[in-house]
Amino acid sequence: MLFKETRRKKALKAVDNERFIRYYALPEVKSLGFLFNINDENILDTIKRLIEIIDSRSIKFSAIAINDSKHPYPKEYLDHRIIIFNRNDINSIGIPKSNFLEEFSEHNFNLYIDFSSSYNFTCNYISHRSKASFKVGRLHYQNSPFDLILDNIKEESSRGFLNSIIHYLSSIKSI
Repeated sequence: MLFKETRRKKALKAVDNERFIRYYALPEVKSLGFLFNINDENILDTIKRLIEIIDSRSIKFSAIAINDSKHPYPKEYLDHRIIIFNRNDINSIGIPKSNFLEEFSEHNFNLYIDFSSSYNFTCNYISHRSKASFKVGRLHYQNSPFDLILDNIKEESSRGFLNSIIHYLSSIKSI
């Protein structure tokens, strides 16, 4: 286990964190990247609602769903724009093996949201790799990649997290 943790720390240090940080108010967001663990409670309802909001505002998006269960998740149950990383798509230390990760992380999204409700190295790694201008997460941990962390939400559900993001991005004006 110590060897695995050492390799994970080394992988995170190798990530290029150079990016231009800029806050975007909700009406200004033109592109969005988001990440979620498909096994989190009620997450699929939240993601469905998010996609409705995104589509109504003509925001382009790209998304990754992490499935850390032993059984592959059927892709036909999700929106075709969401890529699923099943357990066999992730190497032994938790880094996805897909070429899509490279494309996703190099895209300069206006906004990036990590919906993970508990720490997961794979989600942390992807969040660190993202070159998005503004990153939002719901977990605070050492060396967190997020510009805004909403960890004290009354409703600790993913829907409460989404509602908080919409509230903050709607109420704060960008410079």
